[in-house]
Amino acid sequence: MKKASLFIIFFFVFSPLAGAQESPKVVTVQEGQIAPFAGTLLNPAAVAHTIAEKENLTSQCKLTTEYTEQREKAKCDLLVNTASARLDASQTVLDTILAIKDEEIKRLNEIALDQPNKYNHWWFAGGVVTGIVTSVVIFYASVQVAK
Repeated sequence: MKKASLFIIFFFVFSPLAGAQESPKVVTVQEGQIAPFAGTLLNPAAVAHTIAEKENLTSQCKLTTEYTEQREKAKCDLLVNTASARLDASQTVLDTILAIKDEEIKRLNEIALDQPNKYNHWWFAGGVVTGIVTSVVIFYASVQVAK
């Protein structure tokens, strides 16, 4: 990644200088022959090395970009899948709790509604009789105390 960014910076810094020069000329010169212009002479191995280095940097930049994209996509997929798994687990827990709650409500309703030994009317009558007897006893006691 550093090499690719250095290459890009180098390309942009020296690009205006290259544009200001005259057009490139290619002339094959034999040994002992005078060059038709001033410049840098490269042998075929140096030219091949320069071209290969350029192609290598381009390939390396593409590979680095693809690697970074794949890594970030994998991170994103991991986060999405983790969130989805948490959601599924929470939904399962919620469904289980609701099922248990509904069963308990149903059980308690059956207990409350299915009581064969209801003696509520006897408890009411006993309370009324006890209240009357208590009132009579208190009244009698207060009359006796007043005499």
